[in-house]
Amino acid sequence: MKRFDRAGSRGKWLVPVAVAVLILLGAALYAGGRWLETRDAQAARGDLTQTETVETREVGGVTYRRRENLTSILVMGVDHDSEVESEGSYEGGQADFQRVIVIDSENKTIRQLKIDRDTMAECTVLGYFGSPVGTKEMQISLAHGFGDGKEESCEYARQAAEGLLLDESIDFYLAMNLDGISTLNDLAGGVTVTLEDDFSEIDPAMTKGTTLTLQGDQAETFVRSRMTVGDGTNESRMKRQEEFLSQLAVQLGQKVRASEQFTADLYDELQPYLVTDMARGRIINEVWNARDYTLEPALELTGEHKTADDGFTEFYPDAGSVEQAVLELFWEPVE
Repeated sequence: MKRFDRAGSRGKWLVPVAVAVLILLGAALYAGGRWLETRDAQAARGDLTQTETVETREVGGVTYRRRENLTSILVMGVDHDSEVESEGSYEGGQADFQRVIVIDSENKTIRQLKIDRDTMAECTVLGYFGSPVGTKEMQISLAHGFGDGKEESCEYARQAAEGLLLDESIDFYLAMNLDGISTLNDLAGGVTVTLEDDFSEIDPAMTKGTTLTLQGDQAETFVRSRMTVGDGTNESRMKRQEEFLSQLAVQLGQKVRASEQFTADLYDELQPYLVTDMARGRIINEVWNARDYTLEPALELTGEHKTADDGFTEFYPDAGSVEQAVLELFWEPVE
């Protein structure tokens, strides 16, 4: 019997997708109160033409109501080179980078939640014949590994994220293979960073303290490497990812605002690396209109990191932290 390869066992660490780009793509999904796509058998959240009341809930003595006109997207960065070994599983690759993006077309804001790859969650597992046989608590990055590496894997990843977020529905998914990071970086003109860690074992030009504009594979090295860099923790890598994404957002935002055609070119260049249930044409047409949405600071769950008996890291989020994140993403207090 084969053993499932826990997240990170090969030391192959995923580069995150540029959240900036995916936010821009995601913002297009809901414009002018019109759904651009819907999930099967799922009504558009916040469509009050179909109901007379607004859903409310009470938490800590405060009454909250569900926000209207929201579109939620699970953004993933996937390492398809990961060795996923389990009875009956496929080699779908680990979704080591995950972020839930919530587009609020009414208030023209974008909220986001960072999900630690080591977060323990209920994930669908497959049997010998490739059919779901139930769920098991494991690192959320592994949920994508059960599946075909495409739509099936993304559905399992979405299910795990929805379960983590107290069964809130996530409308769409967008996953990108790590191979697209170099292309993305170069389309933005190269991201300039000052290296706080030494990457010279991987690239001799990337020594600690050096300021350089990342080109090609250097971008992948900067946001993907972990085991041989600094303290080797995922927490440190996430900080580098945030630095990279923040600067990338600025550069890509400038290009999108300057040219509507850039959005189409950007999507077309990245398309070979993407798996999504969002339609291309409407995304490209509407991104231009959503380019000035306000991006809120990213939320992050608090909790405890533990080292399991087999030596792998597990992150257990605080229940209160999860509930608060859900409230901030999908709900608002009644004034």
